[in-house]
Amino acid sequence: MQLIIITGLSGSGKSVVLRALEDTGYYCVDNLPATLLPQICENLKSTQSRIAVSTDTRSAALEALPENIQKLKSQGINVQVLFLESTTQSLVKRFSETRRRHPLSSESMTLAESIEYERKLLVPLAELGHHIDTSDLSANTLRGWVKDFVSQDNKTMRSEERRVGKECRSRWSPYH
Repeated sequence: MQLIIITGLSGSGKSVVLRALEDTGYYCVDNLPATLLPQICENLKSTQSRIAVSTDTRSAALEALPENIQKLKSQGINVQVLFLESTTQSLVKRFSETRRRHPLSSESMTLAESIEYERKLLVPLAELGHHIDTSDLSANTLRGWVKDFVSQDNKTMRSEERRVGKECRSRWSPYH
């Protein structure tokens, strides 16, 4: 079974990535609580070989994600994590354009403060996989990158990780 976990900042493109994965044949689950990840894999292993799950700061028990990823890997599941981020300026612009509320916004915090607070909450997850900086990406470019990413075989992916090196874990962009 192949499992792709999409996480990162609100407004950074997680929904775009999840829809692109669905278009390529993945069974997709949006906003899954991290504690349910092992159960969904267990329930779907006989019917689905490719699963994509989106989880973020709205998810219950997000701190359980790293441990659950290790459990799944120890069961032989090919787990990959895509961590999406963007600059605060880009995210403020996106939220303003869509007129949507940031999930962590409140009357006591500005939009930029909510974004920075979320960024701090996600620090433990940022080290789990591929970073994708979507600050300057259009939705179409991001969709195209995702489709290219999943079409590569495992050997090519390992080669790409070695080529990109630490950038892959820190601030990787499809433009590199």
